[in-house]
Amino acid sequence: MVEARGGRDSVIAGLMNAALLAGALVTAAPAAAPAARVHHDFHVSYTRMAIEGTSISAQIRVFGDDVTKALVERTKVPALTPGSAAGQAAFQKYLVESFPVTANGRVLVPVVASATAEREMWSYIVTWTATAPITAISMHNSAMMELFDDQQNIVKIKHIGSGKESTLFYAGGSRVDQVVRF
Repeated sequence: MVEARGGRDSVIAGLMNAALLAGALVTAAPAAAPAARVHHDFHVSYTRMAIEGTSISAQIRVFGDDVTKALVERTKVPALTPGSAAGQAAFQKYLVESFPVTANGRVLVPVVASATAEREMWSYIVTWTATAPITAISMHNSAMMELFDDQQNIVKIKHIGSGKESTLFYAGGSRVDQVVRF
């Protein structure tokens, strides 16, 4: 059940799919910037999130030029590269503000595990850890909405234990949390 409301250790096997896990392994080496900038007429992010026990693992995909603009504007560091250590730290801090995730009523802290350039996109692997098995989450994703009026953010969630899947959509500067119960 998805509802809207105002306001604000085990190895995770099979959380997303083989591609996500392979992507996490490939990102052990520092990533380079996307080779060429591709013009795009829309602004969108796509997140695939898997929840198992107390863990959330996600792959967040964003256009390279968009995320670079967001991070440079926030940090005031013009040469910031999204895949660098400083870029990943800036993205992690940005997530705290623009993509807050709450599990079982407690705010979780994101950890950026890696960042990889994939053509004109950046792909981030992010984890959150709760103190108890996750039975409900709430979130909003307003990332880059401060920069682009047409920004849209899609979050696809899969709860491994129950098999329940939900897709959340954010647009128009929305900062309204959506709640998913498992």
